[in-house]
Amino acid sequence: MTYEQALSQLITYGDNINNAYLILAKQPSINVLPLRATKSHLKNVLTKFLNNAIDDDDLCLWAAIIENQQAIDSYEIEDFLYALNNSELMGEINKESITKMLTLLE
Repeated sequence: MTYEQALSQLITYGDNINNAYLILAKQPSINVLPLRATKSHLKNVLTKFLNNAIDDDDLCLWAAIIENQQAIDSYEIEDFLYALNNSELMGEINKESITKMLTLLE
């Protein structure tokens, strides 16, 4: 898996996310054009949480890495990432709070 493929897996929370984490950890700062994380990507990951495909720890880890990965432009969803990384702002991460977040994304 290339660095760019790892970024793509990360943004979409793809099936090969664990391998992507390993690739990105080994090469934290490769000079590439930033990939853009969009509301659509966020909706996809939040829906995975609501469908029990990932848990709250997975969701928080994903948000933290997206927010801090220099090779990802997360401007469009930065407020949501901040909220996920600072749960005291939005309360506990649960199905109700994530459903509200999805409503705000519409």
